[in-house]
Amino acid sequence: MKILASAILIFILSCSCANSKTLSNMPKSDSLYIIKSIDSVNNWYTIYATKNDSSYKIVVKKENQNLGCKRVITVGQSYNLVLNSRKNEVPEINGVKIKPVNSLDVQCYTYDETTNICIEPKKGIYDLYHTPNIKGLCYIE
Repeated sequence: MKILASAILIFILSCSCANSKTLSNMPKSDSLYIIKSIDSVNNWYTIYATKNDSSYKIVVKKENQNLGCKRVITVGQSYNLVLNSRKNEVPEINGVKIKPVNSLDVQCYTYDETTNICIEPKKGIYDLYHTPNIKGLCYIE
């Protein structure tokens, strides 16, 4: 009886340790973004994503896809992303951040000489984002 009880205890402990290791290797759900769609504007991708009922528009420069990409961003999949807001990136002069007078009215941003990409308030998108986790359409962990 003692052997059976010991075996059951060892089995339970080994299962709980395996589960905790598996959970620690999974991405944190608070940083997972679901990719809803991917569009293209000139030399840029606009990637629409959601997280916790909020919508995000991520702008990424097109890159050569033959750079050994192991995981391509796919619509419907979730990814662990770090997003950086375009609105929070304001110019500095001698260490002082300068905000444009009409910073609340900015609707579009210029990405190159032929490309303007706009926010979409009607879709709940009030800012544009970029991330170090995506290069071209390649996901970088």
